Amino acid sequence: MPNFHIQMSPYTANVYQLMGNDENALSFALGHLMLVDATFMLDVLKEMGIISRIPGKSYKEYTNNYTICLQEQAGIGPSGRRDVVLEAGSPNGLRVVIEAKIGKGSPDSCQLLRYSVGCNCGKHPEEKPEKIRQMWGERQSKYIVSLTRDALSSDTISHVSERLAGSGIELRTIQWSGILEVALRRLRQRQIDPRQTIYLQEFVDFFKEYYEMKSYQVEVMVKKDNLLNAEKIYMNGYMYVGDSRDIQLPLYFAPYFTKECVGKIPGIREPGISFISKVIKVLPSTVGRFKRNPESVTHSEIQGHELWPHWRKGLDAIAKRAEDESWRDTHRIQLYFLSKPAKLHHNVKGPMQIPPGYKTTVLDLLTKDDLRK
Repeated sequence: MPNFHIQMSPYTANVYQLMGNDENALSFALGHLMLVDATFMLDVLKEMGIISRIPGKSYKEYTNNYTICLQEQAGIGPSGRRDVVLEAGSPNGLRVVIEAKIGKGSPDSCQLLRYSVGCNCGKHPEEKPEKIRQMWGERQSKYIVSLTRDALSSDTISHVSERLAGSGIELRTIQWSGILEVALRRLRQRQIDPRQTIYLQEFVDFFKEYYEMKSYQVEVMVKKDNLLNAEKIYMNGYMYVGDSRDIQLPLYFAPYFTKECVGKIPGIREPGISFISKVIKVLPSTVGRFKRNPESVTHSEIQGHELWPHWRKGLDAIAKRAEDESWRDTHRIQLYFLSKPAKLHHNVKGPMQIPPGYKTTVLDLLTKDDLRK
């Protein structure tokens, strides 16, 4: 491993910032960290579902002979580049092509197919089958990976998976938050080379610069959820209802489950934060208008979304709660349309009282056991 020394001072730049801050910089940093830390590389592959988690297994067939290529261009012409390519083991071993996006964008079917089996959409010169076969070779394990901030759409997953059928190439998806969690877990391990610790910490710090979403008020809004809200509105309906005092533009929503949810909601073993969802849309309404016709507060973008069947249940559950609890017709509410709840790896405690506007960060949820500390 190359020697690396960093002198900490107010003027010391993060080593990964030396690569700039454009679209490619974060994927460059990921590729470099996978190259200099083989254990991190293995952990990323496990998180992607490419290799199995087997306690005690050394995975030397991967770590003894692997290469990382950034911006690979071979076989796809001047207008296309594979962001990160990992090859491990013998020529019959593993090849992983990672298409990475930061921000709101996600790779479309064209990009993922172009870097795997070829795309015939007509928007670019069609790839030659022999060139594609040459790039993948005779490898037994072949994967195309979508790495994004937000979850890849189910339509894209279905279309790409159908085209890959029979090719031997498999699609995997992962979000940048998962990569960050892998790096943080690696930092917490006891047996780790000091030089790798430096690179890991630099990567986490560099990542945080990109992960700060300027177009949102806060990263994570935290609200207490009782049994009624937790079960029918959040877990089944992928929604939350707040009022004008709540944050209007959070990036994520994390419910703080109360004691009455323990044992009654799958996965809830103690009070606290154990799930998180991406906030897809926030719509305002008055209670009166909402109770008369819950669908009237939505629009075609919401009703045409793949999660609409869940959100429709959430709207009905909120409307029933408003009726049962006699909410005032003039009261203004905020309707939060959320992604499918994703379980955190551990439960996070917080203050006994969660006031309106209470917020945290994704990093704190991944690294802390108690937000009060």
